[in-house]
Amino acid sequence: MKRSYLVLPFCCAVSLAQAAEPPVQQYRYGLPLDIARVISIETPYDPYVCRIVDARMTYLDSAGETKVVAYRKLSAGCLLKT
Repeated sequence: MKRSYLVLPFCCAVSLAQAAEPPVQQYRYGLPLDIARVISIETPYDPYVCRIVDARMTYLDSAGETKVVAYRKLSAGCLLKT
């Protein structure tokens, strides 16, 4: 029974971290981006198919706030074709 008390704080910490995730902004041409540091870029990787994929970039702006922008790009398969 005491073990359940140990798990509870970890469950709450995970849900708080998920709730604090910033909203995703869809990129459009001309959108001003204030990027001070890129944290991560997520994109599906398929080296055998050339297609347009959805990607997400998480970054910090000059005020230190975390922002997420979604955009479309060519997959890695388009770059590897000869």
